[in-house]
Amino acid sequence: MMMLELPEIVGRYARGLFPMEDGWYAADPRAVFSLEPSAVARVRRKLRRSLREGEAWSFAVDRDFTSVIAACARPRSPSDGVWLQPWIADQYELLHGAGLAHTFEIWSDGELAAGMIAVTIGRAAFLESMFHTVPHAGNVLLARTLESLAAAGCELCDIQTPTDHTMRLGAVQVPREEFERRLASALGVS
Repeated sequence: MMMLELPEIVGRYARGLFPMEDGWYAADPRAVFSLEPSAVARVRRKLRRSLREGEAWSFAVDRDFTSVIAACARPRSPSDGVWLQPWIADQYELLHGAGLAHTFEIWSDGELAAGMIAVTIGRAAFLESMFHTVPHAGNVLLARTLESLAAAGCELCDIQTPTDHTMRLGAVQVPREEFERRLASALGVS
């Protein structure tokens, strides 16, 4: 894939597209987490065991952007492919330089235990990829990330496509038309 300029990358996100290994896609339906206080509290209740396990862990934003990108680009097992291709990592670096891509991280005993890449534009957050190396760290990271996004005033938390785990935690699928309406609102577009 050819590297895009920053305005084109932002424009694609604003149209509801997201990068995959061989291009840009628009899922229908789209999976999202609500950032309403009651929904974030529900996620915390569902993850209370993980949160107890991770009480001593620290949450950080952009502490080690490069390491999170590298970890998310590794296959999870020898038979897995890698969706986060170098051209996508380059785009995240460009977005990060513009203040639009961030990593949310969980640290345990000075080591990176979990990390997530997110693109934030206006009041919309696009959670792109996540990894964890310590049990419960991914769950703690998700809960703390949702809290952080809600506290920052985000109103849309897009996860593109659901997993069984994210659905159990409260992610919902919305039709493309509704997603586009929510996205326009989060971006301040009439």
